[in-house]
Amino acid sequence: MTPIESIYEIQAAVKDLQRYLQSTDKVVSFRARERYAQWVDRFFRENVNVAEPEKRGNLRTLCLDDVDYFLKLLESRAEYYDCD
Repeated sequence: MTPIESIYEIQAAVKDLQRYLQSTDKVVSFRARERYAQWVDRFFRENVNVAEPEKRGNLRTLCLDDVDYFLKLLESRAEYYDCD
């Protein structure tokens, strides 16, 4: 899988998870959070050059706290690969 394909796969999965992340059912939202964290981790594992190593942890935490921010980061990363 190419980097751009991976980003699109992550983006689609996160968009599908959004409604579950905001569920009032605690079990559903907890499981969705776990799955979301896996997608965020995969993104950072596959895109090590997205940020400097000392800033990557803070960026990851920001993405875990804000789904919209993460989706914007995915979009900008996809644009980066489209320009190459």
